[in-house]
Amino acid sequence: MFVNQFCAGRRLAVAALFSAPLLNPVGTPPAHAVEDRTVTVFDQVPIDFNAERPEAYESEDGRRRLHGQIVERTVRLPDPPRHLRDARRVTATIIIEPRLIEGDRGVRPGDPWTRLGSINLVLNEVDSDQRAQFGHDERMESAPATIELVRFITPFGGPSVYTADLTPLAPMLHGDVRLQALIDTYANPGWALSLKISFEREGVGFRRPAFAAPLFFVRDFKAERPTVRSRVRIPEGLDRPRLRMITSGHATDGRGGDEFVTRTHTLRINGEVVARWRPWSENGGQLRELNPTSGRFVIGGREVWSSDLDRSGWHPGLEVEPTIVPLPELTPGEHEIELSIRDIRPPDPDDPDAGYGYWRISAIVVADEPWPQP
Repeated sequence: MFVNQFCAGRRLAVAALFSAPLLNPVGTPPAHAVEDRTVTVFDQVPIDFNAERPEAYESEDGRRRLHGQIVERTVRLPDPPRHLRDARRVTATIIIEPRLIEGDRGVRPGDPWTRLGSINLVLNEVDSDQRAQFGHDERMESAPATIELVRFITPFGGPSVYTADLTPLAPMLHGDVRLQALIDTYANPGWALSLKISFEREGVGFRRPAFAAPLFFVRDFKAERPTVRSRVRIPEGLDRPRLRMITSGHATDGRGGDEFVTRTHTLRINGEVVARWRPWSENGGQLRELNPTSGRFVIGGREVWSSDLDRSGWHPGLEVEPTIVPLPELTPGEHEIELSIRDIRPPDPDDPDAGYGYWRISAIVVADEPWPQP
């Protein structure tokens, strides 16, 4: 049964931190015309985990970190157009496929579980002060700072294709950049990942992306420290400032919060509350084809799959959609931005083996060049 489902899915597939200093946008892009172009960043690179490997090492397909969970390489992206009236739509296409093993139970995926994944922009090697400016992962203390571009969740044992619109992040995506793919797998073999980034004249819509400044990227946002703050400087002459935030809730042991229990997010600008929301997703009913190894159980005479269940902002096999928050409060000048998440499930002090809830969050401020008056 799994092989038939897998083959069908395969055809589908193949078809920062708590008190950061002042931030500035990443780089100043040169002005050159750009034609439609697609850049292949990764082509079926394996991502897996082997504790016997060095934590960081060089491989044929790029530099690897965390014993193989991360692979990164430098590519050259097109220069931006001379005028933002000619802005291009920037799209990332990610294809993942489980790597298969054959044994007594037949052919099956090496990693049948759902995993967090992300595509990140890696900044140049930076010192500790600069790394604090952009946020960092505690597991990667010696690594460069990273900016999350796309977050996705692998299916239960099946392939998937993710398409993410990165047009607002165009000020970061030009020239020589170091890009990183991460899947939080602890299996070997794990997954094969491909990534292409396209720059196209059609589909850009109303966007004239002129500014992008990272705020934070926190992989384990826990009950012990439920608030993150950062600062940003907004230049003169920008239009429609907004926050592009990716947030998803998880639990280390799969027991309820925070994977299946959402939490209140509160966003403040200069101490004033500007938004509250609770991330939630209800798309699981259409995803069984993507999740052939999902857990299955019967409730009240009805079969339910684990991939069916509603979750805190994500589903197995889908991209985690960014939350876009318009922020007219970000006038030219310096601003403090704060995010807090209430009631995250803490560790149980009476049960050292119990898990806990956590959130993975990242945020970037973006803005456009104004359109000329008609």
